[in-house]
Amino acid sequence: MKSYFVPFALALCFGCLTVSPVWADEEGTARSGGPGGFGDNDQDLGVLLREIQTRRTQRDSLLGVSPLKPLHDTTDQVKNNLYNATNLKLGIAVNHLFQGMSDSVGDSDRWGATTDMDILGTWELINIGEPTQGQIFFGIEGRWDYDTTGPQNLGFVNLGSQIGTGNAFSRYQPTFLPLRNLYWEQGSQEAGWAFRVGKVTPDATLATSRHITPVTTFLPNGGTGLFSSGYPDSGVGFVGALYPSDDFKILTVFSDANANRNDWGDIGAGDFYKAIEFGYKLFPKTEQAGYSKLTFWHNDGTKDGAPINASTGKDGWGLTVLHEHEFSDDGNVVGVARWGKAFDGSSLYDQQVGLHFLVYDPALIGSIQNDLIGIAGNWADASAAGARNEYNLELFYRFPIFPGVDTTLSYQSVFDPALNTEFDHAHVFSLRLRTVF
Repeated sequence: MKSYFVPFALALCFGCLTVSPVWADEEGTARSGGPGGFGDNDQDLGVLLREIQTRRTQRDSLLGVSPLKPLHDTTDQVKNNLYNATNLKLGIAVNHLFQGMSDSVGDSDRWGATTDMDILGTWELINIGEPTQGQIFFGIEGRWDYDTTGPQNLGFVNLGSQIGTGNAFSRYQPTFLPLRNLYWEQGSQEAGWAFRVGKVTPDATLATSRHITPVTTFLPNGGTGLFSSGYPDSGVGFVGALYPSDDFKILTVFSDANANRNDWGDIGAGDFYKAIEFGYKLFPKTEQAGYSKLTFWHNDGTKDGAPINASTGKDGWGLTVLHEHEFSDDGNVVGVARWGKAFDGSSLYDQQVGLHFLVYDPALIGSIQNDLIGIAGNWADASAAGARNEYNLELFYRFPIFPGVDTTLSYQSVFDPALNTEFDHAHVFSLRLRTVF
């Protein structure tokens, strides 16, 4: 990596700390996440449910009538009736990705497609409507390919990339994970405290940004997650949050280092992942301003030394820094800088840097609203033996093609794939479709 790149990224991360981004209301721009809580993007169940509700209120699009309108209207009515009768709130998100590459290793596939479906809900049980409300969250996730290689595996395997090209878009076996997440949540920012206990997902909780998510904005694994953080998989754990003031929060995570999204892991083995995160709203311009974050973590490693998710299975620690910066008074022009460092070979990356720039409502197609332009540069120093430093540039444009249906066109330029020396550069083209119910 060029010697000036990391200092520049860190200077941006620390030197530009001025304000944090805005989350629009239900009639405004559709963005992932919102203030407070645990995770800030739509990989967090609570955030995803809010995003689904927001997206269902928006009717603008390139084409005025959606072929899915009868299905959307029916599910909206069913969900409303169910909630009124039982306090059970449900949501469904369906994401599909087509992806093709200019090059691949040997004769391996250069294109593929995967659908990702999330079925989630919360059952409000105690202190309903109060700051201390208690509820059960659950999440079921399904992913399937179409007799080809899924985009996530296209990048990791066929391209030899460690940054990846399509986070969350490769099939599961079995197709559906019946309980990717299941936890009790209670409290809120208004209460000054909150916690979760059950089957949780650390990488959907720590060092997240509402502007960085593989189903609505950027696509690569290294461009959407700080996988220098040695994350274990979804498993039994505890997440706690304290809010000493309106502008400051402290987040802690304690979870099973042997966690596996396919089962309940092995928390009895005594290997744990621990993290503490400090979030502060720096010179916020609005009540919806987000947090800049500093995170420290330690992973005991897995019981058999086998890798899982972002963990290599080794004992180690690290830290991450994330900052979001508004470049316009309305919050529609946003930059995000991220840096992560892992020690002792404990994470997928020893170090990574990401710089992201987004423009909401650029009105590229007439006066259409809720469209989005994003551009990002990512660099990763993979921990794998013999891996070379890899770079990824990405440009995307997302717009609502029908009411309730979003289309994203994406281009990635991959330089020096970390685990492949057959070629030094590849082009990656993607088409993503998304709808929510």
